[in-house]
Amino acid sequence: MEVDTMSQHDEKRRRLLGRLSHQLAYTAPVLALMAGGAAMYATTINASSDSGFAPVSEETLLLASYHAQGEGEAEAEGEAEAEAEGEAEAEGEAEAEGEAEAEGEAEGEAEAGDRSAVERPEGYTPRYSEDGENDPALLALGEALFNDPSLSGTGMSCATCHAGDTGYLETFEQPYPHRVAMGENLYGMDLVHADEMVQMCMVNPMAAEALGWDSEELAALSAYVVEVQRRYAGEPHNL
Repeated sequence: MEVDTMSQHDEKRRRLLGRLSHQLAYTAPVLALMAGGAAMYATTINASSDSGFAPVSEETLLLASYHAQGEGEAEAEGEAEAEAEGEAEAEGEAEAEGEAEAEGEAEGEAEAGDRSAVERPEGYTPRYSEDGENDPALLALGEALFNDPSLSGTGMSCATCHAGDTGYLETFEQPYPHRVAMGENLYGMDLVHADEMVQMCMVNPMAAEALGWDSEELAALSAYVVEVQRRYAGEPHNL
């Protein structure tokens, strides 16, 4: 009985090796032993009885099978690691872009809320009158500047939005200083003078530098805006 059992075991082993022999045939199996592991190189050929090479040994065939299996597992692990690294890199880039965008928005909000560029400075004396008593030459210069796109950084002029007394809100019917939505929303200013309105338009829609507070350009544009406001409200004006 014991002899029969061993014979059956040997028969199963031969069948297994036979199947492996058909899957893997080598012209010259070589085992190169290295510190830390073993590397095996082999060249696959069509199995035939007249190949001219000695039969593949049992040990070599089994090693080849295990080696192929190990390579497949290592390749799968490598692909998984590469994919994980790619996802981590993409997440890092997206996070960095989000942080940069948030910082840019925060800087923009801080810049828009800086009232120093648009609010009358301390000790400032206007060179025009909001009562409507302005020199005709100053008004003529103001009208020319009102239509001059070279003042802006966008190619716009004041007349781009306000040609023919258009583009104004209802609050424009009130004499200066009066409430201006842009002054409230961007700068927290309750009332805005004509020169402050000019500065807001320069900095925001026209994307340019604020005019000098003592400049003739600011005085001329402010004087002209006062007269436009009067005309818009149906009041006597000097235009």
